[in-house]
Amino acid sequence: MKVRKRNGSIQAFSIDKIRLTLECISDDLNQPLTGSDLSLLTEEIERKVIQTGKSIIDSAEIKKIVVEVLEKLGFKRIAKAYDEFDKSKY
Repeated sequence: MKVRKRNGSIQAFSIDKIRLTLECISDDLNQPLTGSDLSLLTEEIERKVIQTGKSIIDSAEIKKIVVEVLEKLGFKRIAKAYDEFDKSKY
């Protein structure tokens, strides 16, 4: 699966990038995620991304999925921070 970035470029989908971002955000909030939290979150996010059935998915759609999964699993502060996340910070 490929991801269409905001600038129009296409990259391979990488759940590891999402995992790293979630780690950074949760650490910044002094709410570090455990390994099992990260596994649960990334498995659910990846499943939902694959379920879209798209060969190319917009990064904005992935962001919506990540926020939805975080909120559903009770990580509301992290979801809010991820939604407001600015990649230039990291």
